[in-house]
Amino acid sequence: MSTETEAAADLRVKFNRNLHQDGREQSEVEMIEDEDQISDHGLQQTDKQKQQKLQAERRNWFRVLKLSLGVFFFLFLAGLMTHYLLLSLENNKINDYNHLLTELTVINKTLIDETNQLKNKIEGQRCPELWMRFRSSCYYKSIERKTWTDSRSFCLYEGADLLVINSREEQEFVFKLTPNKESWIGLSVYSSYPYGWRWVNGSPLTETFWDETLSRPSSNNYAVVLSDEGKVTQQYNTYIRNWICEK
Repeated sequence: MSTETEAAADLRVKFNRNLHQDGREQSEVEMIEDEDQISDHGLQQTDKQKQQKLQAERRNWFRVLKLSLGVFFFLFLAGLMTHYLLLSLENNKINDYNHLLTELTVINKTLIDETNQLKNKIEGQRCPELWMRFRSSCYYKSIERKTWTDSRSFCLYEGADLLVINSREEQEFVFKLTPNKESWIGLSVYSSYPYGWRWVNGSPLTETFWDETLSRPSSNNYAVVLSDEGKVTQQYNTYIRNWICEK
């Protein structure tokens, strides 16, 4: 038996022909694997594995990136909310402060107004020099002597008038202003008939706080003086006496 081998380079196959002694011929075809082809196939598999690995790494990287972005966004949102809450609290504090400042300003203004009113009231109630206070009125006891009419003119000039006695306590106070002297008070006779006693404020004599009773006057030339003993007497209004002013 003889063997012949033919190779087809392009097809990468090998033909084997076997000639037997009896004249029979046997052909065989054998595929030949090129080393370069095997090598290329291995390289293709390696590249594919690398690509798969690279894709897996990319997927992992994207997961990490998304997770990082999620954490960052959460932290950013938490920080933003915290900042908003702090800002809201600060605004509330500012609003409370402004409200408190407004209230304090109003209270301060009210106190200033009340202080000024009290000051004006005190100053308004303060008696002038040589005048004496009793309750809400000021009293002046003269050291000069004048007629009843001139005495009243002096009081009116000072923004006052001759004394009008409204209570026993007031009468006891003015008693002390007339030591050893008689003083005109604001009680005189009507200028027209029928004559009667009238205070300088226009009110008639309806109540007295002294023991003496004034007789009904017979003319309009009379006025009343008050002594240091608390007695009242009627005298001609042309007499010269001290006087007591009240305002």
